[in-house]
Amino acid sequence: MTVKSGDANSHPGTEVSGPLAAIRVIEYGQGVSAAFAAKYLADLGADVVKIEPPGGDLTRHRGPFFGGIADPEHSGIFLYLNANKKGAVLDLEGAADRAVFDALLDRADILIHNVMPVERARYGLLSSALCERFPHLIVTAISPYGERGPYANYRGYDLNVMHASGFAAINPACSPFPELPPTKLFGQQADFQAGVHAAIVALAAYLHRMRAGAGQAIEVCAQECILALLGSSPLFWTYGGIRTTRLGIRPIAPWMAVECADGKLYVACIEESQWRGFIKVLGDPEWGNEEIFKDRITRAKHIDALRPLLEDLTRKWKVRELYHEAQKQRLPVAPVNRMADVYADEQLRSRGFFVPIPNDEPRGREIIGPGIPYKFSTIRPPAPRRAPHLGEHDQEVRSLAMRAGVDGKDAASSLSGLVSGPGPDPDRGPLSGLHVLDFTWVWGGPFCTLQLAQLGADVIRIESAKRPCLFRALPPYADNVPGLNRAGLFNQVNQGKRSVALDLTNPAAIEVARRMVRWADVVVENFIPGVIARMGLGYDALRALKPDLIMLSISGYGQTGPYRQYASYGGIIGAHSGFYAYNGHAGDEPRDLGATYADPAGGIVAAAAIVQALVNRALTGQGQYIDMSMLEALETLAAEGILELTMNGREPQRLGNRDPFVAPHNCYKASGDAEMWVSIVAGSENEWRALCAAIGQPSLSVDPRFATAALRKRNEDELDRIITQWTRERDRWEATRILQRAGVAAFPTLGNQDLAEDHHLIERGFIVEHDHPEVGRRKHSGICWSMSGTRGRVLARAPLLGEHTGEVLQSVFGYRADEIERLKAQGVLF
Repeated sequence: MTVKSGDANSHPGTEVSGPLAAIRVIEYGQGVSAAFAAKYLADLGADVVKIEPPGGDLTRHRGPFFGGIADPEHSGIFLYLNANKKGAVLDLEGAADRAVFDALLDRADILIHNVMPVERARYGLLSSALCERFPHLIVTAISPYGERGPYANYRGYDLNVMHASGFAAINPACSPFPELPPTKLFGQQADFQAGVHAAIVALAAYLHRMRAGAGQAIEVCAQECILALLGSSPLFWTYGGIRTTRLGIRPIAPWMAVECADGKLYVACIEESQWRGFIKVLGDPEWGNEEIFKDRITRAKHIDALRPLLEDLTRKWKVRELYHEAQKQRLPVAPVNRMADVYADEQLRSRGFFVPIPNDEPRGREIIGPGIPYKFSTIRPPAPRRAPHLGEHDQEVRSLAMRAGVDGKDAASSLSGLVSGPGPDPDRGPLSGLHVLDFTWVWGGPFCTLQLAQLGADVIRIESAKRPCLFRALPPYADNVPGLNRAGLFNQVNQGKRSVALDLTNPAAIEVARRMVRWADVVVENFIPGVIARMGLGYDALRALKPDLIMLSISGYGQTGPYRQYASYGGIIGAHSGFYAYNGHAGDEPRDLGATYADPAGGIVAAAAIVQALVNRALTGQGQYIDMSMLEALETLAAEGILELTMNGREPQRLGNRDPFVAPHNCYKASGDAEMWVSIVAGSENEWRALCAAIGQPSLSVDPRFATAALRKRNEDELDRIITQWTRERDRWEATRILQRAGVAAFPTLGNQDLAEDHHLIERGFIVEHDHPEVGRRKHSGICWSMSGTRGRVLARAPLLGEHTGEVLQSVFGYRADEIERLKAQGVLF
């Protein structure tokens, strides 16, 4: 789709192209989250105007910069986040600029901002007021803790959110340092995740507006976005009463990094066949048959004996030689890569993942960064455009705001062809009426389809009792009693779905599946690349049945390239991506993440691709095939590290809780037991002065050691020592309340028990419970966004295995009762 210059959907003097070119977006705020959300729209052609405050977006001042020399017009992260956007400067506290902003909103479809709730009235950004004034507008607000609830007005940075979410409490995994604090992840992951979620929900709301004609207010809570990714940690408490920790060892082995001749190899050979295969590759040593290594649990108990024996053998290999040799047998291993390894990776190179980021750096130096982490069959993103200089389009934007004409409320009023069922149901969510056929298992795929279910889609999960989903067979189990319907992980990521037991190894079952495809709008699968096509359910076969079908294949490495057939569990992709190399404390070795981040991170990015394709289909009638790589999804979230390498030829630092530019920015010991910590950030001079006053040392604000941000960073060890003296004498919540009252971002490190009992999350309705016939009432993570017009909620518990087989085949697909009995007798329904 192309929108010509002068059209109501374009800026003067521009031609906007791409599948989302009809959408007009205003972005406002600071940092990563709002910019990353708008990037998802801009990269596919949406007309995005970035409004910056006087002085510009904070990312202009973070870098990385060429040679480390600050240049706000050539900050790598700013250029990455803001390509394909227009840019203007407005002071929303001034009446004249506020009028310009309001005129822009009157013409816009979507507003995305990340102004904290405590400051929204000051900038005229209260969601309810905006929706009343601009009923067509989709107001998408991102905040650390949500706009309602006891913590709503708390200030928070990425560090605070990571500690508030429960992720930091289990990171780094298997830490041998109880005296050191838990740590955040590399980069600004809470902000990136909040941005992806905001993009998904804003586009879903746009689809709903095309059918129902009304905008609405959306609130995305960053704390809940990260908590939703945690996997088993919260469930160990709600299902088994077990507190998780970053300390200790894995319960199964080998699941760890081992030393090779030239680096580390990550090994996750936890199934017995994988263990035997890996030992065979290493020469089949006699000790591999000893009683203390007989199974994965016993091996974990004797990890101190296992590790040196393994490393005696792995040290004889170079990392990549052992990686490729083991992967010939589809054994789940991967190199613990650094960014230089990632940038040189032949899989990413073969798929053309790294792309130039447009810039006009005076010396003509090229900047290379992550590309789009999925490949569409027919959608072609527009040619990339450079991110705007500060105030570059001021005149154009002000002229646009003053123009009379169509305000865009009728930009797209129909969604004919999007769904085959009834119209939208506001109580189910913006994707109500959408039909999804889910051929996935384990985590990444089901997490993708969970997002669609939470947005109101009818998701039918295809399962087999012959080979149940691995998540049905992994702890935690309710009350520690195993059972296919008692597993917490499965019950978490399959809420709101229906289960049909269909044995796809039976040829007759393929015909049943093909009949189901005619009903579906979306099909999602995560088989090994090529498998589903050999079954007769590949995209070419399915689009012959349903020409406008959207099908997404999610895999570790993607559907093409030399590693396409390699085993690719989430932990394997995490090691391969570079995340493990920078995880943990400065001066330490690479450490495993506390949760398998690649799976849910890949799943949420996959959901974004599906919603983009749905908008494209609504506007063009086109179906779509999407090739989604979890590795590539993870690299988009590690953009700062890749940019540091490509701009300066150096690896990023492992910093733990610290920040490359801001101090204080750390996690400090509070009074109480060894797991009591509080995260504190002073991100501005005002916050620094407020912190000094709050801890009873106002003179610190003028101390020559700490007088500027650069000096505070230079003397960070001493600064942290002073703050720790104060926090050690106070309970973590007392310290938090004192600092938050002073306007300083602080938050305790919360563990899984804390989260299950947290009054803020419960009051917000994020913690949900449903009656389950086998596990009773158990707490689960719910939906990390709220919507004023389509009241999203968790619609139902996870299904029992095959619970809806008869009902779905009869009521949805028209099978008679005798036909269903015949299929059961043939072993089709299993």
